[in-house]
Formats: sequence, C-alpha cells, structure tokens
Amino acid sequence: MSGIFLPLGLAFLGFAAALASYRDIRRGGARFYTLEREAILRRASFILIGSALLFTAAISLLVLERRQSLTAAAGGELIEGVVTVTPTPVLQQFPPAATVTPTPDLSFPTATPTRPICRAVVEGTFGNGLTLRDAPGGEQVSILAEADLVTIIDQTPTEANGIVWRQVRSLFGDEGWVAEQFLKLGTGCE
Repeated sequence: MSGIFLPLGLAFLGFAAALASYRDIRRGGARFYTLEREAILRRASFILIGSALLFTAAISLLVLERRQSLTAAAGGELIEGVVTVTPTPVLQQFPPAATVTPTPDLSFPTATPTRPICRAVVEGTFGNGLTLRDAPGGEQVSILAEADLVTIIDQTPTEANGIVWRQVRSLFGDEGWVAEQFLKLGTGCE
C-alpha cells in the first residue's frame, strides 16, 4: 500500500497543473495585449503538457507496481507481510504398484496388408488398339483402345511364345491377357 502514494501524488500534481493552465487560459482573454496574451497561452500549453506527462507517469508507476506484485506472488515471496507459497503436487505411492502388461486379445482379427492397386495405360499401338486375350497367346476377347486405363490383376508377368503377358481388367470389367510391351505401367507396379 505504501507504493501507491507516489502515483497518487503525481496524479494530484497533474490535476493541479491542469487547473493552473485552465486559469492561465482564462486570464489570456481580451484584457491583455496580444503579446502578453500569446505569452500567457504559451505558458498554459507548456503547463498542460506537463500535466499530461505527470498523469502518464502516475499510470505507468501503478502498472509497474501491479506487474511486480503479480510476479512476486507467483514466486512465493513476501508480499505486504504475507508469505505466499505455491504448492507443488507430488504423487507418491507406497509400496509401488505393479505395472500391468496388456495381453493381446486373440478374438480380434489381425490386420493383413493389402496389395496396392497397379494401373497401366495402353500405348504404343499407333491407334490400332491392344488385343485382350483369354490366355497368354490365346483367343481374342476384345480390343482395348489406345490410352485406355487397365488394372493389373496379377503382378507377376507370364512369358509365352516369346512375349511377356500381363493379366488385366478393363474399365468395363473385361478380364484377360495383354502383351506387356504395349502397357505403360504406373508407379509402384513391377
């Protein structure tokens, strides 16, 4: 409480200076000549600026004192004759509890990794299309157009008649075998 007297004194001095400047402004009326009036008004403006500075100093001191008291309260120091201590919670258990190890529940299904979907684009047929066959080198099922998207069913290629074959599925659901040399495999495909 002792730290509040200085800000209050500054505020009182600022108020007194503001009243003095008001009195000087009132005195600087028509009773005096122009030069005297200007000197009185100049002095009043300086007093008014001093008043504003005193008020600002008073508020700054109050804020500084408040901040210091909050900082001291957080640290457990002596504040106005009262010792403040912030307790630190401590959890102790005697005797120490045994740690429980979870056992896996075998009734839940285990996750199995799924094979990524491999896609390819038909290209290099010069607009003629790619023949989809029922077996490697077998009978024709349909013709896939240039730039058609297909899904690779079997990741392992098969070789027959000197050609490497891939088992694919078209966008329309037709499944069969095509020559690998006319497929542009997507990323992640073997």
